Amino acid sequence: MDRASEVEISQPNGKITRRHSRQKSGRNGETKGERFFLQGKRWRFPRGLTHQEVQTRISRLRELWNDHERFQHAQVFITPGIVETLPEFALEDEAKRFRKWQLTAETSVSDSEQGLSSHGWPPFGSSGRNGGVTTGGAEAEWSPLALWIAEQIKKGVQPVPLPPLPELLKSIYQEDRIDYRFGHIAQLFSGPPESHPPTTGDLRWQDAFKLLNRLTEAYPSVPWTMSQRQVEETAQFHEQTAREAIATTAKVRSQKSPETKIPLISGTFHQALKEYSKYRKAHFTKAGEFDGSGHYMLGMIENFQKRQPNLPLAILDFTHCQEIYDFWRNRPLNLRTNKPLSKKHCSSHIGELKRFFIWLHTSDKFAWRRPEDFDLIETKVQKLPSDRRSIHDIEIKTFSVDHLKLLYKHALPAQRLKIVWCLNCAHGAAEIGRVEWEDLFLNQPHPWTNEGLKITSDNNDSWCGLLRPKTDVVGWWWLWPETVQLIQWWKSDLQRRIKRDLKSSERIMLTDKGANLYRDSSRNAQSSFSNEWSRLRTRVAKAEGKDAIPKLPFGTLRDQFSNWLGSDQNRAVIASVALAHGIPHKGDKLLYKHYSNRPWAHLFEAQKEYRQALQPMFDEVTTPAT
Repeated sequence: MDRASEVEISQPNGKITRRHSRQKSGRNGETKGERFFLQGKRWRFPRGLTHQEVQTRISRLRELWNDHERFQHAQVFITPGIVETLPEFALEDEAKRFRKWQLTAETSVSDSEQGLSSHGWPPFGSSGRNGGVTTGGAEAEWSPLALWIAEQIKKGVQPVPLPPLPELLKSIYQEDRIDYRFGHIAQLFSGPPESHPPTTGDLRWQDAFKLLNRLTEAYPSVPWTMSQRQVEETAQFHEQTAREAIATTAKVRSQKSPETKIPLISGTFHQALKEYSKYRKAHFTKAGEFDGSGHYMLGMIENFQKRQPNLPLAILDFTHCQEIYDFWRNRPLNLRTNKPLSKKHCSSHIGELKRFFIWLHTSDKFAWRRPEDFDLIETKVQKLPSDRRSIHDIEIKTFSVDHLKLLYKHALPAQRLKIVWCLNCAHGAAEIGRVEWEDLFLNQPHPWTNEGLKITSDNNDSWCGLLRPKTDVVGWWWLWPETVQLIQWWKSDLQRRIKRDLKSSERIMLTDKGANLYRDSSRNAQSSFSNEWSRLRTRVAKAEGKDAIPKLPFGTLRDQFSNWLGSDQNRAVIASVALAHGIPHKGDKLLYKHYSNRPWAHLFEAQKEYRQALQPMFDEVTTPAT
């Protein structure tokens, strides 16, 4: 036998809707399709829908009923003949007067002023036209039209086409009278039967467009659409009208009119992407210098051009936009590995597409505007069985102290500086490569001591204060004695090699020619660090064996300190401060008041503890600068 569950849901208006789910016993709870009751009618949704999709359709049904109540309460039925004698605006005014009279019928008003009798509304219009006016019932009921719309919602039809004529006519007619808002429909059926349109799809585009507008006013929650023929003919008419207006404007301005073959929305998808690429590049350029992190974004824009067709913007409608998104949602193959691209990679492309369409909609370079219901475009990336990660993938891989001993032992002095610096300050190439000499405060108390920072420090201490470029978050780090020693050696050696004094505004990491070692404008800004790291790992492998150290990248050094701190909540906060996570800073990069409440003292103490943990590494090399 069947098992059924039913839940009553109270609505704000006091009416009841019901959700009803039926299941076959002995089938592991397999549903036959969830049922939904609303105002005495039942809908059973198709089997296999997700819970979220069912909820979405139920919400649309409730919106439909709210629209329908307002629509029926505003109905005023008139004889069709009045449609031929009164313009639409007059019909609208008369209907409003009639509704107002209904609400104030008990009020004493002169019949001569309003053309009213004490018993009804004989004339429809001040000129005395007799329309026999009636209204819909006081209580809203499902109409054939509303039920047909509900059926489309149940099936997930979106957008909804113009309704069949039988359902439409039964809902806008009351005996021999028609809802004044659909008066043009009465005119279509006033002639001989052979002249009547058999379906709404056969309507002239003018009549279909007017019907579309009326239905949108009546049921605004429903995304209506016409047939493709009607859409094309409507678009052609309005395009021609627009062309004539443009030609007139050009004429009065003594300008050349545009060619008729050129679409009003000029340009193509790829042309827009090229302009967008310029915009994004400018976004990542500060003081004339391009930030290397922007190369990833530019690469995604290149992928859009390489892997997706070039479409005229004039035909870039909802369907074509969805197709552009679908390409990345469906996880296309990596052209090098012939395997599906990662979910993260495709999600990044989806995000950049969203930014592109916002730019395209607001840009004055192209006339394209987002189609209606653009926000309904599906953007969620598919998940594949191969996405399942093992515990080994989730675990953060770092070097052991023994591994660090070998790396430090075989490193050259300049490489030792980078190793110690990254371990000391939880930096990677992007951080250490951007530190400037003015960010260092050697052999002095902490600069914020005079501002009231409560930490113990003296002239034996040294500090680095940096606005992390990626996040614009201020970071402070206490520098180990070994770090300071290597910095002093590096400064002296660098000045010797480049044969000049260093400026305070210059970066610490420079080449022998005085160029920045971290190349912001390069697609691979940290390649110098990576290449030097590879050479060091090769040197260790030759001296100690190929498996002496794991094959981890240079960026691993940034994770060493935070990983050593562990997952304890208090220590995790310290790790976050060490990594310069947090709220972006908008003022002076060393401004005290914005960051005085961070646990700096705890961070500096943890740095000292970590330095002790690495003592075996320092014992291996007693003179790091040689």
